[in-house]
Amino acid sequence: MRKDGIPVTYAMLRMMALETAIDVGLSEDEFKAGWHWIHEFKKRHGLTFRAKTRIGQDSNEDGAAMLADFSERALLSAMANDVETIYNADQTAVNYEYLPIKTLNPTKENTVWVKCAGKTKERATAMLLGDTDGNKHTFFLVLKTTKSNKKEVVQENLTMRHGFGRTVWTEVEPLQSEF
Repeated sequence: MRKDGIPVTYAMLRMMALETAIDVGLSEDEFKAGWHWIHEFKKRHGLTFRAKTRIGQDSNEDGAAMLADFSERALLSAMANDVETIYNADQTAVNYEYLPIKTLNPTKENTVWVKCAGKTKERATAMLLGDTDGNKHTFFLVLKTTKSNKKEVVQENLTMRHGFGRTVWTEVEPLQSEF
């Protein structure tokens, strides 16, 4: 699974070990796949739980092939639909994956530390826009926060602050008045 890019968590490793034990005829009393067994398994095979990074997941050849394929499809589509200007929107490098934070990786593999203060669902993403004429357009922000569990607060946020909470609204309101 790890080679397919699927994060392997502690629970998944334990479940796969238990299934393998049952397949070879061991009962749940004989093999429990406990913490000590998993620790020794990782040590024996040179594995550790690490945060997954984006470094080295795709090769340059894969990226070049995908770029060439996409460029050709975009050009053919633009010619077929008489499109003169193509816009390109891109977001900043702030990406969050809602996958397990840690996965089973080789011990020496690089990791990247990302500080988010535990608020991975409260974020701002800058969207950048350009076109085929070389024009760079004004960027804009996409703000996202978690919704309140109280219906009254949700209603107040929708009617008075365009859905933003009180904390985010103190930063959004000055921006809104400028535009």
